[in-house]
This record gives sequence, C-alpha cells and structure tokens, in this order.
Amino acid sequence: MTSTTGAPNVDGRTTRWAGHRRELLDAATSYALEVGVAELTLRPLAEAIGSSIASLNRQFGSKDGLVREVCQDLHSQMVRSLAESWTETSGQPAEVLRALWDLWLAPEYDRQFTFLFELYGMAVRHPERYTWFADSVVRDWMAPLEKALVANGHPADQARTVTTLVMAIIRGLRLDLAATGEVSRVDLAYDMALTILEPRLNAR
Repeated sequence: MTSTTGAPNVDGRTTRWAGHRRELLDAATSYALEVGVAELTLRPLAEAIGSSIASLNRQFGSKDGLVREVCQDLHSQMVRSLAESWTETSGQPAEVLRALWDLWLAPEYDRQFTFLFELYGMAVRHPERYTWFADSVVRDWMAPLEKALVANGHPADQARTVTTLVMAIIRGLRLDLAATGEVSRVDLAYDMALTILEPRLNAR
C-alpha cells in the first residue's frame, strides 16, 4: 500500500519496534506468561503490546518461533540464576541448591514454571514439533550444576547422575506446587531431599 505521495505506507506499530528486538521479546514474554501457550495467538498479542502481526512475523517467524524464543529466554534467565548462585554462596553444592530453590520458590516465578510445564505437556504429546524443548529444559538446565560438581572434584559420570536427580526433584516439586499451591509442604520435601542428598553432593 502507498500513500498519496507515492511513498509506501509504514505501520507505526512496526517502526516502533524497529531496532528494539529485546524490548519486543520482553513485551511478548510478559503477555505469553499471562495467557499461556494454548491461548497465545499473534493478533491479540500484537494489539496488546502495540505491535503488528507483520512485525512479530518479521522478528520471530511464527507463533512457534515466538514460543521457542520466549521459552529459551526464560531458560537462559533460570540457568543464569543457577550459575550466579555459585558465586553468591560459599560454593557448597547443598547451600547453592538451597539458595536457588529459595529464589525459584518466589511467587514471581510461578508464571514462568506454569508456562514451561504447559510446554512440557505439549512436547511430550508432539515431540517432533518440540525437539528443541528437551535440549533446552533438560540439558541446558543440567549444564551449570554438572560442570560445578565436576570442578568440585566429582567424577563426570557421578556429576551427571546427581545433577539429573536434583533437576528432577526441582521440576517435580515445582510441578506439585503449581498444581496445589502448598508452599510449606513442598518446601519441607525439598529440605528433606537436600538433607538426604548432601553427602552425595559433597562427596569427591
């Protein structure tokens, strides 16, 4: 479409986000966390954040592309929080995992975990469509703890096994919390799990 002067009409909603991809992803993420994966469609999203479908398609390619970027961005933030926990504590694995759990137990993480669990179900149902999800939610989350345990003197195979168990406990208890909202019970269960695991976490 062109204007009366012959110049192409440019949608102001598109130019608003030009060169601001990070801000666009942040706005889209906030909306996606609010509505969830199943209810996410591009037209209402574009209207809600003051963008356009053309701009979203240009940046993310499709709804699936957007969901993938939102998910991987959330994972990156959570993986960073795990890595940062090693520098903010004494570095003892059990202490780090306690600090990380306290962080992830905060209410502001509820929407992130709900979004990821919704994707988990979709990835199990349609693995061919979400092949990237297993790499992101399993291997990316494991890497910081696994590397830290190896650096702490654990054999590589033991570090991987312990990390697999710890991540499974965190995901399982956070899923329980998402379903029940029973913070105290879930928190006590995590404390017990760490107490049981501590000798293995600190073993070299």
